[in-house]
Amino acid sequence: MSLELEKIMACEHAKALLNSNSLFIDRVTELSFIGNRIYGQCWDTEFHIFGLIASEADHLPLEKVRPLCSQDFLEKSDKEVSELIEFYSQDVENACKVILNKFSNV
Repeated sequence: MSLELEKIMACEHAKALLNSNSLFIDRVTELSFIGNRIYGQCWDTEFHIFGLIASEADHLPLEKVRPLCSQDFLEKSDKEVSELIEFYSQDVENACKVILNKFSNV
């Protein structure tokens, strides 16, 4: 994927996260990957928070895996995702705004 396309995808995921917590783990994980592809690593960049959350949530199921999980595991996972959203909401919002300010005119 080209650098320009990576930046466009970053903006799309950032906008989606600002509008909704739907697919939170998927979007955070993808933003972490995008940050790694743009900078070589996401740390100490506007993508840092996404790397941090993705690292903390690497045991939680992505959307494509959820149908394979038990109901009990999904309930526990959803609770943990809600806690992550609550704890990191301001950091995620700030990072999304920085990404949009930095890359939206690509």
